[in-house]
Amino acid sequence: MPRTEQTEDATSPIPLVTIGWIHPFLEILEEVGAPFDAILERAQLPSLSLDDPSTLVPTTKIYRFVAMAASETEMPDLGLLAGSRLDLDSLLPDAERSWIRPGVFRSVKNFIGVALETSSNVELWIDTRPGPEPVTEFFYLGTFGTDHPAFPAVEQYMVALMVRWIRYGTIPRWNPNQVNLRAASVPEATLRSLVGDAEIRSEQTVTSIVFPAQSFMGPLEDLPRRGSSVWKRHRDSLRSATGSRDLAASLRVVLPAYLPDGSPTIQQAANLAGTSVRTLQRRLDEEDVTYSQLLEDLRHDLAIYLLRDSDRDISAVSRELGYRDPAIFTRAFRRWTGQTPSQYRRKLPT
Repeated sequence: MPRTEQTEDATSPIPLVTIGWIHPFLEILEEVGAPFDAILERAQLPSLSLDDPSTLVPTTKIYRFVAMAASETEMPDLGLLAGSRLDLDSLLPDAERSWIRPGVFRSVKNFIGVALETSSNVELWIDTRPGPEPVTEFFYLGTFGTDHPAFPAVEQYMVALMVRWIRYGTIPRWNPNQVNLRAASVPEATLRSLVGDAEIRSEQTVTSIVFPAQSFMGPLEDLPRRGSSVWKRHRDSLRSATGSRDLAASLRVVLPAYLPDGSPTIQQAANLAGTSVRTLQRRLDEEDVTYSQLLEDLRHDLAIYLLRDSDRDISAVSRELGYRDPAIFTRAFRRWTGQTPSQYRRKLPT
């Protein structure tokens, strides 16, 4: 049986996802006149980072945002509508843009790669069922179980993307034979517009789409099956790229997006980690770091990085680090390095 809830050890990292996945939801909210800025704030998502879709944020906050968006719009098919408008071309390598269809094998492999490399807890994989009429089954498993209020919309969103991505590699009119959903109900009219006359099953133990095996062109040994080398390579890529293999490291990944709004308090950090302040302190202590040390080190490292960009003035660097007064930033930087930001910048090689 697949898991329905995430499990963590004492110092496991925060589940992360890139904020770009919610852009289609934001478009719909804006179209219906819903106050998306207020929803972002209530969901504790950094609105200042929306222009950079690669910004990593806690998966819990994305789910919270989607749940609020679904409640605000009262649209039972919100996830299907959002999944139907995400720009797939923007997620593909340049050589595989819309002017060339990559084939089903490469298309699905690309999608699994993109999804696993931009979300640390989502799982996507392929399996085949032999027999007189062999079929291929494309599975999705998310971070949270069916009891989460965002689950129906998130599941719809992923199913829409799965169908569209396979269709991208075949023909525009392609449809699966069967769609399996774990949610108790589904807005069938909207789903029918996406999957045609496919058999639709709700309250299943898995989320998947099923289609004839012969339409899946590619070497079977390279299928991104669950646990395969291809799957594992993508599965671990986000944490490897960000270094977010424990709680402290993943906080260092998440917090920069929140710094421009001011110095995040330990209570805010605990909220981002989905835990209490006391538990956060205990877990960081197990990693030999305090929250104040982590925040101080993060600001120091970001300051060094940002000051290397000569196009950024020092007041802008100060704001990005959460300092409202550049003089306070200057004092902090002198404490870290023994020199002012201006002195440090003048000594950089040209």
